[in-house]
Amino acid sequence: MPAVRIDAELLSWWLFLACAIGFTVMAVRDRDPLFFVSTLFFVAACLVFLIGRRRD
Repeated sequence: MPAVRIDAELLSWWLFLACAIGFTVMAVRDRDPLFFVSTLFFVAACLVFLIGRRRD
C-alpha cells in the first residue's frame, strides 16, 4: 500500500485561514473595529498565499 504524502505547508495555510476566520468571528462578537480590521488583513494574507501556491 503506498504511503499517503501530506503537504504540510498547504495544511498549515488552511489552518491559518481557519484561525483567521475564528478571530474574525470573535472580533465581530466583541464589536472591536481594530481587531476586526486586523483579522481581515490576516484572512487576506492567508488567501494570497493559498492562491499563490496554485500558480506554482
